[in-house]
Amino acid sequence: MRVLPAVLAGTVLSVLAGSQARSIVVPVPIVVGGISFPLPMAFLLPLLPVCLFLYGWGRADAVGERTAVRRVALLDAAAVLGATGLAAAVGFHSATGVMVARDFAGYLGLALVVRWCAGVLAAGLAVSVFPFVCASLGVRHGVPRVWAWPFLPAGSVPAALEVLVLLTVGVLLLWRGPLERSRQADLAAG
Repeated sequence: MRVLPAVLAGTVLSVLAGSQARSIVVPVPIVVGGISFPLPMAFLLPLLPVCLFLYGWGRADAVGERTAVRRVALLDAAAVLGATGLAAAVGFHSATGVMVARDFAGYLGLALVVRWCAGVLAAGLAVSVFPFVCASLGVRHGVPRVWAWPFLPAGSVPAALEVLVLLTVGVLLLWRGPLERSRQADLAAG
């Protein structure tokens, strides 16, 4: 059983709180071009439901799901798209809400891609570190680079395209199922 109710509640709460918490910041050291960068908490809150998704997938019975009558991958893909749609609907009321919803979709897509390649634990680590890497390496003189999509404005077309590609590839990989070596790594870890 996945933790879908917790994921949906975490999605709604993180988008609502993120759209209101733009002024709360965490200082992050910048590797190139400065001493520190104020990372708004709104960029970190979307990690909560993504980590809840990963927790649900990590506690799943991979062997049982491969032989199940139900299409578990279809249900997982529907849950991902449903949660993404819910985040977009909740965040639609403000520019910061749109950014938080976009970041949720991007982090979830990134987590799905890494999960497919390296397993749930590596996906959790990668997605948790990514905003800090963007803050440290992706901002130069206060201007985010195009690849640091979490820091681009709400109306940024490149950020929306990057997130759309990540989420699309992630859902397609989710549909396909994890690589055999990542399945074995998850079974050995759990």
